[in-house]
This record gives sequence, structure tokens and C-alpha cells, in this order.
Amino acid sequence: MTPKETDNVNNGAAVHDHNCADPTLHDPAAKVSAAPVAAHIGSLGQLSAPGRLDPDEAARITRRITSYSVAVGVILSIMKYFIWQESHSVGVLSSLVHSGLDLAAALATFFGVRYAARAPDATHSYGRGKAEGFVAVLQACLVLFSASHIGEEAIHRIMEPQAVEQGLATIVVMGIAIAMTFWLLMAQGHAIAATGSVAIAGDRAHYLSDMAANIAVVIGVALAAFTPFALADGLIALLISAWLIYTAFKVGRLAFRQLMDLELPDSERDYIRDLAASDPQIIRVKDLRTRASGPHVHIQMHAELASDISLVQAHDIISAAEARILVAFPAADVTIHPDPQGHDHGNERFRRG
Repeated sequence: MTPKETDNVNNGAAVHDHNCADPTLHDPAAKVSAAPVAAHIGSLGQLSAPGRLDPDEAARITRRITSYSVAVGVILSIMKYFIWQESHSVGVLSSLVHSGLDLAAALATFFGVRYAARAPDATHSYGRGKAEGFVAVLQACLVLFSASHIGEEAIHRIMEPQAVEQGLATIVVMGIAIAMTFWLLMAQGHAIAATGSVAIAGDRAHYLSDMAANIAVVIGVALAAFTPFALADGLIALLISAWLIYTAFKVGRLAFRQLMDLELPDSERDYIRDLAASDPQIIRVKDLRTRASGPHVHIQMHAELASDISLVQAHDIISAAEARILVAFPAADVTIHPDPQGHDHGNERFRRG
């Protein structure tokens, strides 16, 4: 709604200007559907939460980054398998198992984000975004499995230490793996900042721990191959196992937040309130509820309006507020219920500030 139209509403003229044939009055998303992606960045400056990017653009980014993740997982698994065959290092074996599970998690993420990005339909009115949360749960389980396997092998090698063969070749291959993983982590970081994808965040946690594991393996192999400290290989693998358990906790926490419908961060909620209440005709915003679902976000609130305005005027004010929110959150499902000033509505159990 333009300033001129807002003035008309204040003067009571909007009743005559209201055109029901104009789809933008009844579907606020139509007002922002053609806007460039750059325009979707709100005043917070950085896209760090779901819903802040156009759904099609978010889907394009997640599809691309998950393709990179699968490709890197395949290459790292092949490289580490051959160098493990040559070196017989339990540290390399632990890193190989980790990379294999990274690949499995990457494949799950590859398909999960594509399923989650599907548009809502008659059977999934809220979309399929929770699929990302289930993918993250799978990732956490895979990490715990790898941690138990690596810990078992590490204890066995500590009890029966063995010298590491082909130490220099192992260090070179692991150095290449570190460089590839670092590049992928940078790309995933940009994708997460743009989309807020919990599935990609979980996948990135896998590869972050994998890079740390690779660095630890290089240190362990170097000590075991070029010094008398043969226990280093097993000790490093044991440290990797502990790191993976911590990683599983972080990934599981990410999944828990989304699957349990945790509210958006306070900064995002405050921003939504400010957008809705920027029209002086909206006296108060109350009962704001938000929840993320994959690339989408669902926003509900009540807005207090003057009790003497017409239904059409209330409709126009609410539609304009929804449109303002959709500019900053193009992937949001926004529902605003108008209340006459001084009146409350809805189940008290779910009322919020």
C-alpha cells in the first residue's frame, strides 16, 4: 500500500478504491513475487533464518550445494580407501569411515532438501519442510555410529600399537582432503547464511568434524611414522571418536529445534513485529507465533485495530501488513487476525506477547 493509499484509508476513502479484481489485495505474495532476490534482504542485513529468501532461489542454492557435498564425499572416500590400503593406519581408517558416513549423510541431504522445497499442496498444506529435520536426525545417528566404530578401533590399536606405512603419501593425501573439505565448508557456510537450511547445517557439521579429523590424522600419522611414538595413531583416533560424539549432539540439537517448532530468534521476531506495526493504524501486535519448516517459515499474529473502521478497511490494513512481512520473508506463510481494540480472541493457552 502506497503512502497515498494509506492516507485514503485514514480518510475513509479506501472503501471506494478497493478493487476485488486486483489479486494483490487478497494475495499479498503477489506484490513481492516479481521482486529481485536482492530486495528480499531485510534491515537485519544478513539472511540467517529460514524464510528470508525467495523459495525458488533457496531451492536453487540448496540443490547446488548438496550436489557439491555428494561429489566431495565420493572423492574423499575413494582417496582415503586407497591410502588406507597402503598405510594400514587406524587414523586413516577412522577418517575413511567418517567420510563414508559423510557421503551417506550428503546423499540424504541431497534428496531431503529437494523434497522439503516442494510447494505446499492439498495433502501437505504446511509444506514438507520438516523433512530437513528428519534428515538432520539421520545425520546425528550416523555420526554416533561412526564414533562408536572409530572408538573401538582406536582402543584396539592403543592396546596393540603398529607402525604406520607410507607415512609421507598418507600425509599428502590427507592434506588434499583437508583442502577440499575446507572449500566445501566455505560454500556450505554461504548457503546456510542465505537459506537457514537445518539439513545443510547438519551436513556442514559432518564435514567440519571430518576436516578436524583429517588434521588430527595427519598429526597422528606423522608421529607414528616418523617417531617412536606409535601410540599416537590410536590416541588421535580416540580423540576423533570423542569429537564425533560432540558433533552428533550439535546436529541433533539443530533437528530438535525445528521438529519441536521452536520459535525464531528474538531478533527475527522483533523485526516481524516492527514490520507489522509500522502502520500507525495497527494499534498493537500480539500473540505472535513463528516456526520454521525447512526453507519456509510460518508466522501468525493478532493485530488490534480501531473498533469503528469498516471490514474492508481492516482487510486493506491487514493485507498491507502481510505484504510488508513478505518482502522480508518471501518464503513465509503469514496469517494476521484483526481484533477490535481492547478485545482478545482465541484459546488463552496459546496466547503470547
